[in-house]
Amino acid sequence: METPNPQASTSSSDFYARLFQTSLKSNDPVAGRSIHARIIKAGLHLGVFLMNNLMNFYAKRGYVSDAHRVFDDMTLKIIFSWNTVLSAYAKQGRLDKARRIFEEIPDPDSVSWTTVIVGYNQMGHFDNAIRMFVEMIGSRVAPTQFTITNVLASCAAIEALDIGQRVHPFVVKFGLGSCIPVANSLLNMYVKCGDPIKAKFVFDRMRLKNTSSWNVMISLHMQSGRVDLALAQFEQMAERDVVSWNSMITDYNQHGFNLEALEIFSNMMTDLSLKPDKFTLASALSACANLEKLNLGKQIHAYIIRTEFDATGAVGNALTSMYAKSGGVEIARKIVEQSGSSDLNVIVRPCWTRETTTH
Repeated sequence: METPNPQASTSSSDFYARLFQTSLKSNDPVAGRSIHARIIKAGLHLGVFLMNNLMNFYAKRGYVSDAHRVFDDMTLKIIFSWNTVLSAYAKQGRLDKARRIFEEIPDPDSVSWTTVIVGYNQMGHFDNAIRMFVEMIGSRVAPTQFTITNVLASCAAIEALDIGQRVHPFVVKFGLGSCIPVANSLLNMYVKCGDPIKAKFVFDRMRLKNTSSWNVMISLHMQSGRVDLALAQFEQMAERDVVSWNSMITDYNQHGFNLEALEIFSNMMTDLSLKPDKFTLASALSACANLEKLNLGKQIHAYIIRTEFDATGAVGNALTSMYAKSGGVEIARKIVEQSGSSDLNVIVRPCWTRETTTH
């Protein structure tokens, strides 16, 4: 690893701090330890600035125990020091340890609180994330956009509409309504908690919307059975991603609008900038199966082969089912045999149904 000349540095601490930044960009696992040894040899291991850089290096490399040892050896700790070791444990999912460290912080700031809340949310401890947020507000610490997005995600996950509604005023109070990720989190919370009126209220008042904002509303309308409103929103979108198209194709298929699902799929395939994913293909194949459109199903199969798409899981099952329901039983059987699956239900059940309906 190339290193700058210490003589050219304004100070030894700045020089070693730059070394840490350089080594983080390299793949050399021993570089940081070598720098650490040089710092001790130079007698610079008592400086707060340099020790914070060293601890941050170990934390970002995933060496949490080393980061904690540096932290323990520091004679003076500032809030950055506490937050660095706190974040290191939270990112590894070691939330009990992170919480114990948090409890020791003399005066936790918004980063401290948010780090624990994010950790709880990401690990699925949604109730703990919400409780932590309530404690944070009670301690009169202002939440950041990351605090809000994560606590709203926790509310959405457990459908805690009452808590989510109480978080909403903080979005307004701290001027976070114009922040798209926050507005989208609020919108998603109302949708997941089953409050379409509030969701539309939030969406209509968003000055800035991105693709995710529109996708959430399409999903909301589809869940409510308002396919007309979903289509209207879809057609208003200036830009669409795969999720936008999938929302229409999948939900059309699930609501029995199979022709419409295939029409949307056909339109999607004309956009060369988009590539269908497993949800797109599985839903399109399901629509083909329901309509017994063998030829179109074969075209989708040809696309899967041509693009070397992974035809296992949902796509493989949908493909087999399409052939079984559309009169291509032998092809379906071959697909099952080639996949090594012992489950022939996907073939037997459609065939049995076809036979019973014809007698």
